[in-house]
Amino acid sequence: MWWEIKDHLSIVDNKLYIANIQVSEIARRFGTPLFIYNANRVAEKFRFFFRALKRYIPQTVRIHYSMKANNNPKILEALRYEGSWLDCVSPEEVEYAIENGFSPERILFTGVSVSTEDLKKVLGLGVRVNVDSISQIKKISKIRKDIPISLRIDPGISGVGHSWRTITAGKEAHNVPIKFSIPLDQIKNAVNIAKEEDLKIVGIHMHVGSNWKTEEEVKEFLQASRILVKQAKEVENMIGDKLEFINFGGGPGIRYSEKESDFPIETYSKGLSEILNEENYEVQNVAFEPGRYLVGDAGILVVKVVDIKERYGEIIVGVDSGFNHLIRPVLYGSYHEIINCDNVNGNDKKSVTIVGNLCETGDVFAVRREIPMPKEDDILAIHNAGAYGYVMASRYNMRKLPKEVVIYKSRLTIYEDVYNKRIVMEEII
Repeated sequence: MWWEIKDHLSIVDNKLYIANIQVSEIARRFGTPLFIYNANRVAEKFRFFFRALKRYIPQTVRIHYSMKANNNPKILEALRYEGSWLDCVSPEEVEYAIENGFSPERILFTGVSVSTEDLKKVLGLGVRVNVDSISQIKKISKIRKDIPISLRIDPGISGVGHSWRTITAGKEAHNVPIKFSIPLDQIKNAVNIAKEEDLKIVGIHMHVGSNWKTEEEVKEFLQASRILVKQAKEVENMIGDKLEFINFGGGPGIRYSEKESDFPIETYSKGLSEILNEENYEVQNVAFEPGRYLVGDAGILVVKVVDIKERYGEIIVGVDSGFNHLIRPVLYGSYHEIINCDNVNGNDKKSVTIVGNLCETGDVFAVRREIPMPKEDDILAIHNAGAYGYVMASRYNMRKLPKEVVIYKSRLTIYEDVYNKRIVMEEII
């Protein structure tokens, strides 16, 4: 199958395995719905991403994992072990990161619509702030002086992303004004205000959108990256000093369906290197903020078939989960491969619509999907659920949040949410 990955997802005797462990056995042991993550795959993707960049970029490369994609403690542990830095977007994320072993010096806070209270909290925790507006600069100056900040700028061209809701650069997306970053025509003013308030600008940053992966989209990203490098040089001229880092943000995507291609990491890495060389820009540290790229394909959402009905010639397959656990299909119209765990390659394929257990018409995982005909109590795996799954889950309809099982090195760790506080239930060799 197109999604098979050695030592990660495989088919043995027509059954689905993750990290060489049978998925349906994990599900029957711990119950469904259940997120299963292979943190060994996360570590592998981190190393692959880092090495691809280092083949072309001689500067120090910082990988700031975007923890909003998946904040499971074991995932954070695996990434910390690999040498990751962090991108955090709320004071709560910063606190959680520090609780899970990350030093404040390796955390960059990039928030939007940030209040004075938020800024007091993150500055009090000792992390760097990547400012999103002139208003933030003014608020910071009233809290503390003579501290390092970086500027999140808008490159002035349209951003890219798998949905208009995930585009973060440009004037607007789908006729909705973009809320992020400082526009190019305000950068000079932002720098002057920071200087007047004795705030030291040490970095420059952009983020153009989430889950872009075609060659064309990468070229659009590189166009924005050239603008960022030019702006970095201008900011250095204005402040009379070198910046500590330039941050190209995150957004590299993963393959969600057979018709899609893998992210063109060579085009991405080589293109950035060429821009830095052509612009003759010397900077000590080059930063990146991958989230989905590192964790997206490392996780699956495992559910059980609880109801099958026929309505007007359609087969409706009901499962014990819903968009309260994986909101991407209803929010973005996203495609996720769905596998019958104990009958992966069955010949009895039918067109079925797979629905959740919420009292909502839109609670649908797949419409008229061709899969081996499920039976009640069959276990299904929804693939590529490692990013923006559990972290966006809710207790809508008062349903419980799923458990999480993390496979890392030679251990399984099981987490259960008890009123939004993760507790470790069991650890098994």
